Amino acid sequence: MNENLFVPVSSFVTIGITLVLAFAVPVILFIFLTKKKGYSKKPFFIGCAVFTLFALILESACNAVIFAGDRGTAIIQKPILYGLIGGFMAGLFEETGRFIAFKTVLKKNKDDNSTAIAYGAGHGGFEAFIILISAAATNLVFSAMINTGNTALLTAGRDAASVAAMEQMFQTLKTSNPAAFLLPIVERIPAIAIHISMSVLVWFAAKEKKLTYLYPAAILIHLLIDAVAAYVTLLKVNTVFVELIVYAFAALSVLLAAFIWKKQTAKNHAVTSGIVIE
Repeated sequence: MNENLFVPVSSFVTIGITLVLAFAVPVILFIFLTKKKGYSKKPFFIGCAVFTLFALILESACNAVIFAGDRGTAIIQKPILYGLIGGFMAGLFEETGRFIAFKTVLKKNKDDNSTAIAYGAGHGGFEAFIILISAAATNLVFSAMINTGNTALLTAGRDAASVAAMEQMFQTLKTSNPAAFLLPIVERIPAIAIHISMSVLVWFAAKEKKLTYLYPAAILIHLLIDAVAAYVTLLKVNTVFVELIVYAFAALSVLLAAFIWKKQTAKNHAVTSGIVIE
């Protein structure tokens, strides 16, 4: 029996781990923040809902138009342009979603800065769930079809280009290091940190008129991170290098958010104590 014709059992194990963590990540975040830290539950669920509306529905609909047909193919063939457009769309929709949520449904929480963290965890946690569940479920189904000899069901009725792409995917599933299927989990850690950090920036932008500039700043930061990640990915740069870049951006985002958080917290404390800081 030729082992290269099948997806190894170890790959099924790591795919299964990813599938389990797709559910575990948002649940752990929710329990930690609401039970351990005592944060409000509402912002977490608002974060999930806003991500669904602004990223999965509105942003996806716009991207479908922008990247449709020959125009989309031409854009993808230019890594810099693709990264800039994709990054801008992600930043515009997701940061705007945050800003609107903080200005409307979470307006009554303006005295509770933990709202920003709970919202960011909901937003990032639900995104992690969608991405992990999609990747794991697809890999699991395709792997099962390969090992049962039913790949023809997946390629039936497709054009030559689609069949070639599917065959390449089958080959990747059969030959990849099982540990590679855990990569999406590694990717989600800095992504969640970035979402929480951007939520802190936009929270204070919505809360303080003098800090409104943090809203467009968050869009630009989001654009920069996504654009660089997309650009180097399209260039087929080593995956480890790409992840190091994303982790570096995440660290810088957390430091910036922490700086603004501490500065505003100190200012608010001084004001409530009768000290005015300009």
